[in-house]
Amino acid sequence: MPVALAALIVLAVAVYLVVDRESVDAQPGVTVPTGGPVPSSELAGEWSGEGSLTDCAGLDDVDCPAGRQVVLAIECSERPCVVTPFERGYGQPPLEFQDGRYRAAGPVPAKSAPTCGGAPTASALWRLEIVAADGRLAGTYAESTVQGFDCGATWLRWQITFERG
Repeated sequence: MPVALAALIVLAVAVYLVVDRESVDAQPGVTVPTGGPVPSSELAGEWSGEGSLTDCAGLDDVDCPAGRQVVLAIECSERPCVVTPFERGYGQPPLEFQDGRYRAAGPVPAKSAPTCGGAPTASALWRLEIVAADGRLAGTYAESTVQGFDCGATWLRWQITFERG
């Protein structure tokens, strides 16, 4: 009897795992474009776009702007290309190609960072994730902070299509 009970338990667990796996596979996912990086000449230059807010956490609604104008400067004189959003205070990190997307991250300058107790949050970072297609760059620009002793974490993300110029 104990062997039969153990066999039933093993069978039940196996069926559960198969059914659970199929339900996960059946859920719609995010399609990541395939292919390699584009030539640097297609990336280099000034880009601008108006973003639409997709995520906002840890801030009051009035601090979650529905739109955001983002300007990028991509310099490709050296490899890898570097990207600067807005101005040099945001850094010039490399624009890395991973999983079919270009990604970069850097600091949000104190003058633009959220405040905590009246002082700029030192942990503020920006993140960019874009794909190049049809002469445009499309993806997301996000800014976030980590939780501190006195202040909660924040997260804002905008979906943006960038055009040259």
